[in-house]
Amino acid sequence: MKNSCRYILLVLFLFTGGNLLASIYNGGLYFRSHSAPSVDRTSLTLNDDKPFDVNNEFTISFQMWVRNNEPDFGSILHLYTNTNQLVRFSFVAGGRRHYPALVFNEGMVTVDSPIEREKWVSVSLRMDMNNNSIAVNYNGKDTTIMVPLSGSTHVRALFGHAPEYLADVAPVNIKDVKVSQDGEQTCEWKLWKHNNDICFDEMKGAIARAESPYWLIDDHIEWKSIYKGNISGRLDVAFNALDALFYLVKPETVEVLDEKGTLVDKIGVQGGYPAMEFTDHLIFDTLSNRLVSYSLSQNRVSCFSFDTKRWSLSERNKEEPNYYNHARTFNSADSSFYFFGGYGFYRYQNDLFRMNAATGELEKINYEPLLNPRYSSAITVVGDELYILGGRGNKYGKQELVSHFYPELYAINLKTKKSRVVWKKQQTDVSMLMASSMYFEPSDSSFYAVALKDGGVLWKISMKDTVWTEVSKPIRNEVIHQDCDFSFYSSPSHQKLFLVMDKILTDRTHNVSIYSINTPLMSESDIMQVEEETVADSFAWYWIVVGTLALLGLGYVIYFWLSRNKEVKSLSDNIPTAIRDIPEGSKKLENKEIELEGENILVTKSIENYFDRSRSAISLLGTFNVRDKEGNDITSNFTPRLKSLLVLLILYTEKNERGILTRKMTDMLWSDKDEIAARNNRNVTLRKLRVLLEEVGDVEVISDGGFLKIRWNESVFCDYCTALHCMDLLQKNGAQKDEVLLNQILELLLYGPLLSNTIVDWLDEFKDAYSSLSIDLLRNLLDIEYRKSDREMVLRITDIMFLHDPLNEEALAAKCSVLFLEGKKGIAKSVYDRFCKEYRESLGEDYKIPLSKLCE
Repeated sequence: MKNSCRYILLVLFLFTGGNLLASIYNGGLYFRSHSAPSVDRTSLTLNDDKPFDVNNEFTISFQMWVRNNEPDFGSILHLYTNTNQLVRFSFVAGGRRHYPALVFNEGMVTVDSPIEREKWVSVSLRMDMNNNSIAVNYNGKDTTIMVPLSGSTHVRALFGHAPEYLADVAPVNIKDVKVSQDGEQTCEWKLWKHNNDICFDEMKGAIARAESPYWLIDDHIEWKSIYKGNISGRLDVAFNALDALFYLVKPETVEVLDEKGTLVDKIGVQGGYPAMEFTDHLIFDTLSNRLVSYSLSQNRVSCFSFDTKRWSLSERNKEEPNYYNHARTFNSADSSFYFFGGYGFYRYQNDLFRMNAATGELEKINYEPLLNPRYSSAITVVGDELYILGGRGNKYGKQELVSHFYPELYAINLKTKKSRVVWKKQQTDVSMLMASSMYFEPSDSSFYAVALKDGGVLWKISMKDTVWTEVSKPIRNEVIHQDCDFSFYSSPSHQKLFLVMDKILTDRTHNVSIYSINTPLMSESDIMQVEEETVADSFAWYWIVVGTLALLGLGYVIYFWLSRNKEVKSLSDNIPTAIRDIPEGSKKLENKEIELEGENILVTKSIENYFDRSRSAISLLGTFNVRDKEGNDITSNFTPRLKSLLVLLILYTEKNERGILTRKMTDMLWSDKDEIAARNNRNVTLRKLRVLLEEVGDVEVISDGGFLKIRWNESVFCDYCTALHCMDLLQKNGAQKDEVLLNQILELLLYGPLLSNTIVDWLDEFKDAYSSLSIDLLRNLLDIEYRKSDREMVLRITDIMFLHDPLNEEALAAKCSVLFLEGKKGIAKSVYDRFCKEYRESLGEDYKIPLSKLCE
């Protein structure tokens, strides 16, 4: 009776889960912590780093989830006042366990409460300027620290990674951030919907800006990799939908993974054999809580008992299967599993099998008319009919003949044994190789299935016509393989869909990847947050005043600039990209001394800045940013598609003066659309891009002979293009010393790597090429300056090298050596320790060269 109830529960989830969970979403910002390099750890700046005005009281509250996957240590929230007071809320070490704590200067007060993990906890901090105190409430526990806050009228707030703070970032998720000023709530950031790295507050549209963000809501549109492994020998994989457990079944062991891909159990096989030793012939029976191995051609079944740890068959079966890549599904109406199609021994199949879950009896079902033989279809049962989507094969089932995809939906009535065509689409080049199962959503009469296209993408397929749409971003698992088991699973109780890709390589090893995506599914437009027009309208007067002041300031800047008598001349005058002339007063950094570990060190000499990214600028170095002619940040106006289009045009124009083929660009950005829809979407997006670029300045998108490219004019600055041109000039004029050009290049490289927070497959080759070019140039410059004994320039170059390659050993050796020679041994030790920590976290092994050897 207990098992029957479990089975009914599973069926109820599978067929009603979509509606029951329609309002449940994962929200919050995941802070990348110890497992990420320090430069990639997450930060969140509230109010776009502008201070909050306060008279007497400032309160910030939020919901926090502490993850189990990393040590519970590190900073969470930093509060800065205009009186140079700095308070941090952190997790700190304390004997046998860690504690929440308030840290102020050299002092610290811990909260007498254990750190709560894997649950949402309420946290608030209240700054009382009159009483010089800060009170923290953690999970209902109050703690107060005395801090000299008198005279504080401005407060800035930053979560996560702070540039000046070397300690780690705590492994937390944050959501529902609220700010109150003098007792009145003024801001609320849900950290749910977002616009790239920006989230607007719900009250007045104030910006919270994230660096290296991982928005949890994106798990509803993107497949998340939860497990990767290379396994030799025999392997098959099954899934328990009720408990969301994966079973990696090998001849000697059964490894059990949870929904996060974590190994939770390893069971030794005590005896017996599966019915089939090859991949793609294993299921988990929820009714009996057993693994079931089956051979369709030999009509045999073997069950693995978790009690006895044995397979039920005593004889080993070494025969290869006739039904690789068959489709499979479960029918709750008759408590049976169904299997269709497949291939083996150079034949495609169209057989249909039924296996009774209770008895394990296998039978072949005769139906008519027969479907054309095929493999890699997706099937499911709706009512009395078994639906079959896609696959590849041919009419005669012979592998030596030309095969093709089947863009069609068939149905077989399980009572009458009659098949029918539901719909057929004209022949298409789109891959119709499908994962073995699909799921039906009755509310919109649609199927959900996964296609191998673009390395794996989730489709929504209409039951009524030939329309399907992509409802996830592509996985792009492009590992070359010989065979593949491609299985799609649903676990409504865990609100997730899962995909298992077991790719068998030419050496017969298994390249196994498991992915998950949260339900309910969402589109990019669903998660995109756009600042409300009402908010913008309510602050129109503010922007008018700001614009007026900006124009007055610009007039003063122009007047001041024209009063200068000299202009720097250099080889860089030939660079065909705008280089800003900045007022002399802003070009110089004052010499400042800071005390670090008892030593006074000079931060920097006066360094001249040559470029201005504050207006008419498109920035690709570091993070993506666009400024219009007035200096307004219009990055949030670029949807992901507009951003991709602009970046593609810039990168390919630099790569090839003709730009990018229009057809290639269309295939890269609209591969999910048919030709007409793709062309319409492309034209609409291009029109929107041209309108936005008019706000930036004199930059155009040119269409010429089937190619699209960007045409720049003098008034618009692009850091990536300018960097490439500068480095090219340096190579051409290497023999001719030009200090200005060298400093211009160093300034550009200091902006950071190419689009460090943007992750798409087609971008990788450009990122790699730019990083390689940058590191090679910096390495050459470092060698030259080191031999010249220009210590200040060596330190400057090494800092930039670390920005592009945090594990660069040449930069470490040079920097430590120079610091050591200057007598700054404590600083050298600090630099070395940070590098060793980063090295160990990134590569999983200790750095072996001692500091003493580096400083020889």
